[in-house]
Amino acid sequence: MSRSTSADGLLTTRREVRGSAVVVHVAGEVDFSSLGHLQEELSTAVTVATPPAPVVLDLRDVEFFGWCGLTLLINSDDRCTRNHTPLRVVAASGTVLQPLMLAGLDQVLPVYSNLTDAMAQSTPVA
Repeated sequence: MSRSTSADGLLTTRREVRGSAVVVHVAGEVDFSSLGHLQEELSTAVTVATPPAPVVLDLRDVEFFGWCGLTLLINSDDRCTRNHTPLRVVAASGTVLQPLMLAGLDQVLPVYSNLTDAMAQSTPVA
């Protein structure tokens, strides 16, 4: 398991390997100043995951989710698709769900309310 914090201290990530899958737990604020840190973590996760196992992005502890986070999700989904490693998003609060839904990404990305369902490939909630 790997833990790290963005340079501005607003975002903390914890990367965990579960079998062939990789889970990236995120806490704090996803905004322009912390975006590079999260992007690096997701890039590493895609590299570490063994296809066809997923990369699961756990956003349940995110307190702010800026629009730049949506672009990151789109780009990460594209990279995961190219690597045959599906991206799954875990989000339970309006902080993350509302921007996802407003942008229509809940129709593009599989979004789950909890980590267990995301790992089990259950039906997305959003």
